[in-house]
Amino acid sequence: MLFSFENFALDNGRRELRARDIVVPIEPQVFDLLVYLIENRDRVVSKDDLIASVWGGRIVSDSTLDSRINRARKAIGDSGKEQRLIRTIARKGIRFVGEVRQGALGLTDGHNADLLPALITDQPSIAVLPFENLSEDRALELIATGLAEDIIALLARVPGFFVIARASSFVYAQRATEVRDVGAELGVRYVVTGSARSSEEHVRVAVQLIEAENGNQLWAGRYEVARGDTLELQDEIARRIMVELEPALTKADFSVIRRRRIDSIDAWSHFRLAVGALALHGLNEHSIAEATHQLREAIAIDANFALARALFALLSSFGANLSLVEDAAAAVTQAREEAARAVNIDPNASDVLGFAGCAIADIGEKERGLELLRRAIELDPSNAQAHVALGATLARLGHFDEGIRSMQFGLRSSPKDFRLTFWRMILADALGRAGRIEEALAEASAASRRDGRLYGARVVLAWMLAKLNRTEEAREALAEARAIRPALSLEEIRRFFGRRAVAELQSVWE
Repeated sequence: MLFSFENFALDNGRRELRARDIVVPIEPQVFDLLVYLIENRDRVVSKDDLIASVWGGRIVSDSTLDSRINRARKAIGDSGKEQRLIRTIARKGIRFVGEVRQGALGLTDGHNADLLPALITDQPSIAVLPFENLSEDRALELIATGLAEDIIALLARVPGFFVIARASSFVYAQRATEVRDVGAELGVRYVVTGSARSSEEHVRVAVQLIEAENGNQLWAGRYEVARGDTLELQDEIARRIMVELEPALTKADFSVIRRRRIDSIDAWSHFRLAVGALALHGLNEHSIAEATHQLREAIAIDANFALARALFALLSSFGANLSLVEDAAAAVTQAREEAARAVNIDPNASDVLGFAGCAIADIGEKERGLELLRRAIELDPSNAQAHVALGATLARLGHFDEGIRSMQFGLRSSPKDFRLTFWRMILADALGRAGRIEEALAEASAASRRDGRLYGARVVLAWMLAKLNRTEEAREALAEARAIRPALSLEEIRRFFGRRAVAELQSVWE
């Protein structure tokens, strides 16, 4: 739910507070306190109410409570003396007294609640939704998915197109959503939809190009091809669709259409379960173990499943760097070996190269990682993960401006991605290294609010606060990180964020 007051917009769903178009850094507890006050603005809220709601009934000192109230006031331009928005009622409690406008998530009453870089408005922006399988044929589901992926990859290769990445456009696979809403949520002008159905001898595909703002259908195509080899069939349909969808696309290199060379639907199901474990539980010991188990199952069924091997490599590198696996040295070896195998199996698949390149860079082979990541983006300029990984690697090498631009482009390319908070943590780290402390603080704060499990975001938040000599707030952020991950150590922080972070956090480590 979105609440607007004065020049502020507070988005409870996104857990973000903005003043006009500028994000306001605000700690998670302070944000929760402000939400509670606004939601209960029709009455005076007692201190016991706040403790029960914000702290879950834990014992909290009056000084801590008063400190959070003062920070909430400061975040929205109020003060204890002025009490323009948050008013103290003697011996009763406090109340939010500002005029509040309430709206659905994503409607900002003129205030942009999206922290991501603005969409490039002079380019045609487009999202390709997953094609619907209208048959009981499970094999057709893979064909339909591949068609949408191929169209995304080809659109992204055409100069002048801004294409939303698969990870964001495919979140609409499991829910019915109006095209207008899709356009508003993803920030695009056009949406491509499609469906597929099969008979014993033929596959029929219907495709529509729709103007998102008004829902008008600009173009539609219907195709029928004989059943045969699924990859050749997918190629043929994709070619026909792309030639008619946009004449300029005939100039695209059709030889780089992405291929998921998977011989078994079950292998693909295990891969989806692996991704689902990460999306539901974030990056932690449990999710890494579950995801790698599912990926092993997928590889056991289909040894040539390059994407599963590449993701296995990436999770191994993450596990080693974040101390989420028991044997870090073995995980590094697995990352190197599986990345190499994945690239050897499918050297022209952008997502394979993106995962493998990130894994290789993360284990220290940055130049080779950069080579793979640049190739991934060359094959599919909409590959958000590759853009973020490329930017993070460049930033670690000291190329801050180029790296930050690449990361911001990746975030904007996939605004619904389940990895968004993790990516924002990495962006915050890069901004901090570049000396852009306030921007880093804003990104780390947003990542912390949006994902209560992401302890690394709290580490970056503490680091930025320490740089600003906000010592007590830095200690509190570190305490939150250690509450989420009790085993957190300075050595673990050094491995992931570097010696500089550890040196500047020493003074607030308790």
